[in-house]
Amino acid sequence: MADGVRARARFLLQRAGTGIVALTLFCPMGLDSVAAVPPFRPGWRLVWADEFEGPDGSRPNPEWWTFDLGGGGWGNNELQTYTDRTRNCRIERGLLVVEAHRETYTGADGITRNYTSARLKTQGRVAFRYGRIEARIRVPRGQGLWPAFWMLGTNFPSVGWPQCGEIDIMENIGREPGTVYGTLHGPGYAGGNAVGGRYTLPHGAALADDFHVFAVEWETNRMRWFIDDILYFTATPASLPVGRTWVFEQPFFLILNVAVGGNWPGSPDATTVFPQRMLVDHVRVYEREDPTRAGCGGNVLWNGGFELGSWGGWLRMGTNVALQGPGGGSARHGGYALRVGASGGGVNTRSGVYQVWPVRPGERFRAAGWTLTPAAQPLTGDSRVWLELSFWDAEGRLRALYRSVALNATALRGHWMRLEVTNRFDPLTHAWIEGATELLAPAGAVGARYEVVLESTSGGGAALWDDLECVAQPSPPIAVEVDRRPEGLLVQFPTCPGARYVVLATPVLAPAEWSVERWWWGDGQVAGLLLPWSSSSRFYTVQRW
Repeated sequence: MADGVRARARFLLQRAGTGIVALTLFCPMGLDSVAAVPPFRPGWRLVWADEFEGPDGSRPNPEWWTFDLGGGGWGNNELQTYTDRTRNCRIERGLLVVEAHRETYTGADGITRNYTSARLKTQGRVAFRYGRIEARIRVPRGQGLWPAFWMLGTNFPSVGWPQCGEIDIMENIGREPGTVYGTLHGPGYAGGNAVGGRYTLPHGAALADDFHVFAVEWETNRMRWFIDDILYFTATPASLPVGRTWVFEQPFFLILNVAVGGNWPGSPDATTVFPQRMLVDHVRVYEREDPTRAGCGGNVLWNGGFELGSWGGWLRMGTNVALQGPGGGSARHGGYALRVGASGGGVNTRSGVYQVWPVRPGERFRAAGWTLTPAAQPLTGDSRVWLELSFWDAEGRLRALYRSVALNATALRGHWMRLEVTNRFDPLTHAWIEGATELLAPAGAVGARYEVVLESTSGGGAALWDDLECVAQPSPPIAVEVDRRPEGLLVQFPTCPGARYVVLATPVLAPAEWSVERWWWGDGQVAGLLLPWSSSSRFYTVQRW
């Protein structure tokens, strides 16, 4: 910005009764601001994220995060008592604040100490095995401060530390303001004997001066550490002391904390100013892009029919979002379906699921999915549901927006309906522009976002979703088998659940004038279409539509 103030771009839902999403730029007051960082990484698929978009003053999402409480040094002679008070840990304007105070505080153990802070973790809620794990953090500053972003093996309660393994993605101590440490701890290589590396910012810069992205890319038998995409350390089983075991082949949970004092950083001194904040912009987990994970027949979505029985690539937004099945009869195909319900309460809410992936300008897609309004819980009031595909640039700006029609309280109940994303909207005003069959990634686009949306203020109800798809165009060739029968030509081809196919015919190949011969809805089985014999030559092709 012209005045040098770094503004934070945040995607806010503007509640003017239209349900339209607008991009708003604002400068948070009282917090150091940070530029938005898009979640699109070439070669990776985002599978879990917390962007800390809860209400100001709230705790982080309890579905994902819990707290370690108390004092006792935590094995390092630390000086703080950890609490779950919002004084020590809260959300403020899209940032997680972990705040250390110098104060007299008596913990649950009855011991009075002189410092408080917070340590939050995903233990028992969310865990990961392999992938890229990153957080965008601005660390606190001052002698005796010890911020960290790290992981422990999920078997920690049964085998203890260090047998469970520890992955330190980021550690910093106040007396080394420009240095980040990345470290592995395990049986026989823990504490002062741990295996790790470090990186120091050039020109005497301090980590507390700005936000940085701290990441580890964790693969089978290899771990790599990054700061702002600069690789500074790699570890493999060969990096361990002779005879020691590589224990990084199980799920690990996440930890964020700010310790005060301890054996390594030393105690605060007269130069240390309190309170001190660690600010976290986001925590994200990616998996390697893998075509075998994508859906059927060119569908770029992972787990589009939810048949993994887990979120499997989908990220949730809002509340009242769940998987249903198996055995409940909710799914259109298979055993599982997505259920998104309205939250109501007089506040405009947007709930659903989404996936994001990298794209290149000029790529084209078709997007669709099936939805059902349950007869027992229909949409009411101002509740609306739709599908959306949007494209974003490297600065996190919306470059193109496409939507399906929106269903509301007048929608047919108890019947599955296919929604196709066929309407283009202005990315700035969100005004409807035109109908569009193919959805184009415009110039400057680096990522796409496919989204299932339920938006409501005072309405109620729910919608089920299944067989969601976003197919790159042109769609892959369809393998067709042909069998001559006395009554006609039997055309057989594999189908994807919920997909639409068209059989096209032409009397000549050059120039071809294709006409629609037959439509077919896929059910995951092999289709068999009998085409009657023609008095003249005919050429056929089958396409996913």
